[in-house]
Amino acid sequence: MYCDFFSVTKFSESASENYGKVLLNELESRLDELSGTKIVSVYFGGGSPSVMSEKFYRNFAGFAEKSDINLAECEVTVEINPADIGESWIKNLKNCGVNRISLGVQAFDDTALAETGRRTTVADMQKNIPLFAKYFDNISCDFIYGLGKNRKINQELTKVFELAPFKHLSAYSYSRPSRKNAPQLLDEDETLLQEKEIRDFLQKKGFSRYEISNYSLKGFESRHNMLYWTYGSWLGIGAGAASFIRKTGVSSRYADDIDAFIEGDGLSSVELTLREKIEEFLLMGLRVKIGINTKDFKELFGKNFFELVSEKVVSDLVSDGFLDFDGATGILKCTEKGSEFLNAVLIKLFDGIKC
Repeated sequence: MYCDFFSVTKFSESASENYGKVLLNELESRLDELSGTKIVSVYFGGGSPSVMSEKFYRNFAGFAEKSDINLAECEVTVEINPADIGESWIKNLKNCGVNRISLGVQAFDDTALAETGRRTTVADMQKNIPLFAKYFDNISCDFIYGLGKNRKINQELTKVFELAPFKHLSAYSYSRPSRKNAPQLLDEDETLLQEKEIRDFLQKKGFSRYEISNYSLKGFESRHNMLYWTYGSWLGIGAGAASFIRKTGVSSRYADDIDAFIEGDGLSSVELTLREKIEEFLLMGLRVKIGINTKDFKELFGKNFFELVSEKVVSDLVSDGFLDFDGATGILKCTEKGSEFLNAVLIKLFDGIKC
């Protein structure tokens, strides 16, 4: 599902520099929360990374070296709006240890882009995307379906892939925001047709669907997103950023407020209940093709899987063709049918939670 996340696009140079300093100071003060956890991903996300200065990324690279974070062993991603950048800025990312780029393409159709309020145009992409291919091998693309009547999805994707050798694509179903004049959702049949066009195009390109909304060439699955889906730990720093530390089960989040973050305010934490943790484990893990390992359950939640989740509910979902369960390995995963009806599968599983 594609949603409007907190983002900032108008940032003065002084505000950007101040924000960057505070962000790195905050990261330094909280890095111990990941003690004992191997750092495999660094992700600059949201709507603001491409308005941060070259100096900010150089400062981050210096911080990483000082903190013994080996960026060469990490997946280091920057999310970018293709309208924002120039070649010097891109080259600087490469020199600062960034090795993966996620481009917010969304559509290769100016009408669809304008409907969603995107600043990016097709001309911007034609100019800028080839610059990324000049410096980076690992490039991902975000794409939206479910809006824009009579779009030629196959044609759009063909033109996008002519600009760079993408290794990964996230295809998100459009979710209509509450803002005035937001484009309407397409009807279900046309939305499903657009999704099928994306899936068929990527399959011909050799991509596999490794998560409900994500496709990649083998070996280019997003390490960062896999942390979310496999109940890993992540530390989010910055306005609107969230964290989850697996060993404590504590989630935290900064308010969507730049000024509050700079002033050292706006961070709130919550410890999830046991039921909420189990729901999160199922919700995230069953999105992924490899599924969840129920043998990890006791380590995480103190009891065996079927002590806290109804074995009958799981058995019924297996019998109905929605889930596969391998008792020997403990792997529980959605079938293709189950992935298409994941919300219904989760409702039944949640009803079967015994706490």
